[in-house]
Amino acid sequence: MLSDDRPDPDQLLKAVTRQEATAPTGRLSIFFGMSAGVGKTYAMLTAARARRHEGVDVVIGLVETHGRDETAALTEGIEIVPRRKITYRNADLREMDLDALLKRKPQLALVDELAHTNVPGSRHPKRWQDVVELLDAGIDVYTTLNVQHIESRKALVEAIGGITVRETVPDAILERTSALELVDITPAELLKRLEEGKVYLGERAEAAAANFFKEDRLTALRELALRLTAEKVDSDLHDLIATGGGAETWKPAERLMVAVSHSPHSEGLVRATRRIAFGLGAPWLAVHVDTGESLSPGDRATLARNLQLVQELGGELVSTADTDIPTALERIARQRRVTQLVVGRPTRRLRDVITGGSILDRLARPHADYDILVLHPEQKMAQQVAARVHRDIDRFSAKPYALAVGVVAAVALINSILLTVIGYEAVGFLFLISVMVLGLFVTFGAVTLAAVLSALIWDYFFIPPSGTLYIRQPEDVMMVCSYFVAALVTGTLAHRIRTRQRLIRQREERTEVLYDLAKSLVVHANLRESVAALSEKLRPLLFGEIDLIASTVLSALQSQSVLRRDWLASDKERAVALWAHEHGKSAGWATDTLPSSAARYLPMRA
Repeated sequence: MLSDDRPDPDQLLKAVTRQEATAPTGRLSIFFGMSAGVGKTYAMLTAARARRHEGVDVVIGLVETHGRDETAALTEGIEIVPRRKITYRNADLREMDLDALLKRKPQLALVDELAHTNVPGSRHPKRWQDVVELLDAGIDVYTTLNVQHIESRKALVEAIGGITVRETVPDAILERTSALELVDITPAELLKRLEEGKVYLGERAEAAAANFFKEDRLTALRELALRLTAEKVDSDLHDLIATGGGAETWKPAERLMVAVSHSPHSEGLVRATRRIAFGLGAPWLAVHVDTGESLSPGDRATLARNLQLVQELGGELVSTADTDIPTALERIARQRRVTQLVVGRPTRRLRDVITGGSILDRLARPHADYDILVLHPEQKMAQQVAARVHRDIDRFSAKPYALAVGVVAAVALINSILLTVIGYEAVGFLFLISVMVLGLFVTFGAVTLAAVLSALIWDYFFIPPSGTLYIRQPEDVMMVCSYFVAALVTGTLAHRIRTRQRLIRQREERTEVLYDLAKSLVVHANLRESVAALSEKLRPLLFGEIDLIASTVLSALQSQSVLRRDWLASDKERAVALWAHEHGKSAGWATDTLPSSAARYLPMRA
């Protein structure tokens, strides 16, 4: 008789009840579909009316009926919070009034179109961030979402539909979802609804039918939606069994890791890692290795976007400094007990032959305790890499190579003068010393050029018979070959030493700033002098000014900042500071809350 190892449904129900009873925040329910027109808003309103009949306090924060009478009819009898007017570019636009909804604080709020981008001037750039604030306030939320707007599925949808998806929702929202309800119809039925004008109206319907709304594309999107829903159910089941004390075999044993750099390939690798990890129900992390390389402004912006994407997708971000990327990745993988390492398919370079193979070759050693998943770059990512190569060619600097050629030529001239005194054997040592010195100042490519050029000059002009590359004596052949290898290796090592010195210097500068900062805080007696010293010391690192708004005994913010900065005097900036203080979260510039502010506000807690 077969043993039944399936979890007890009663135990699962108890686990669900226990989770809901102890949940400190509101519960999120997403009505999910393959595309517009499947009936997500209709299903959401129908479910909300049923909850209202059960006695639940239901309020509409924002619902888009798109002119559909049957959808509008379902809103009758449900309280609607009036939308907030925002003036943008001399036009009055309407958005959900988040503050009014928080003040009303219903048991359940309906917020349509989760991936919507808010009008500039709103508290949050995205509507899903409004929903998160509602959840944090203890309000349950019903919302709608299409599969194309899931961040990790964005690239797949773009490849399927031939479109550009501009509005996305981070995958972390799915992990916070209490219920993901799939609203599903067949592609044929959806196309019929499009013809009847139940999806789009007029010219927009014609454009949709001619482009995105094709049966093969809708079928592929439907498969994506079904697969993601199944993955979500499987992930929730794992969590329930773990919460209910079920079998240990259900707990995830996998841990994925992906390397992130300024390469455009990193975006696709991060999305793929997130998809694989979600399917396995496993945690994942992204590692950035700082090699000390100087990046252009464009590369720094790309790196920042890739790191931000990791955070949006819910991954753990790890940063480390090392001149050797494979060594750093192996160390992190060993420390974090990684079981699967996701990498892109490498391109072969001459440098890989010298350093013992590509990054993939060095990671795939027999002693590795992890599996390696090698992914082919997506076509769009490959095009971005090709464009980057063209930009690199345009930015190519001949200065290091010109310096290498000049130094080798100068040493060759000196050797021609000293040849009768030191002999042709010693000439090679002078060339070797010049290559080593160049390695401390120029790039790896310039060092390689110097090694090749000096070997050829030594052979042609100094080793008998001179004036030809032919070498008569076998020992001279061995000497030239040994010289070339030695010059290349020592030049490479010198280049690595220079890179490592740059890393050490950066660390020393940061440490020195922190030391000076600590000393300044001890020396200065009052708050104003301390904050002024803090601003002066950190300005070179943060490229900006610093100020402090102190709180009173009753935890209210004082009316003015310590240094009385002009940019803190406006009502708008003070409102941002108050929000950060009250919610205990950062707000303002470069955050998800009121990013149009002039400053970033960080709440400090004792």
